Amino acid sequence: MAKSAGDRDRSTSQGRRGEPTAPAAPTRRSWKEMWPFLVALGIIVVVALGIGISYLIRPADDRMNTEAHIQHAVNDAYTARNELDYAAYRGAMCAAELGSDTFPDEATFVDDNRISFEENGQIVIPEIADITVTGDRATAQVHWHFDEKPDQEQVTNVVVVREDGDWKVCTS
Repeated sequence: MAKSAGDRDRSTSQGRRGEPTAPAAPTRRSWKEMWPFLVALGIIVVVALGIGISYLIRPADDRMNTEAHIQHAVNDAYTARNELDYAAYRGAMCAAELGSDTFPDEATFVDDNRISFEENGQIVIPEIADITVTGDRATAQVHWHFDEKPDQEQVTNVVVVREDGDWKVCTS
C-alpha cells in the first residue's frame, strides 16, 4: 500500500521503532572555516584606511579638477558680494582687474552691494555651465538671479584666469 504525503513525513521524523527522534544537534564550526572571511575583512579594512589617510594627507584643493576650481573662483566672487566682504572680493579677482581704474574702492563696493541687497536680496547662483578652459584662461556661463526675484534669471559670461596657481575672476 502506498503511503500518503502525511505518512511519509511522519515516517521520516520517527526512529526505527516508530519513536520520535530528537532534532539533530547543530554542528559547531571551526575558526579555520572562517579564515577566508577574516582575511577578506582585513583587506577591506586596510584599503579603507589607505583611502581615508590619503584624503587626510592631500588637501581638498588637490583633489578637485580644473572645472571645480573655476566654479569655486566664480562662487567666491559672488559670495563676497553677498557678504559685503571687500577683502574676499579682492582675493577672488585677477591682477588686471585689481589694477583697473574702474575697480571699486571698499566704500563704493560696500555701498553698491548693500543697496542691491536691500532692493533685491542676495545673489543666487543655481548653475555655472559651459566651462571652457584654454591653458590658463577659462570662460563660464553663470546663471544667477536675486533671491527676491527668482523669475528674473540672468546669464553672465565670466572670464577666469589662473594666476600663481589660483583661478581668479577677470572681466577680460
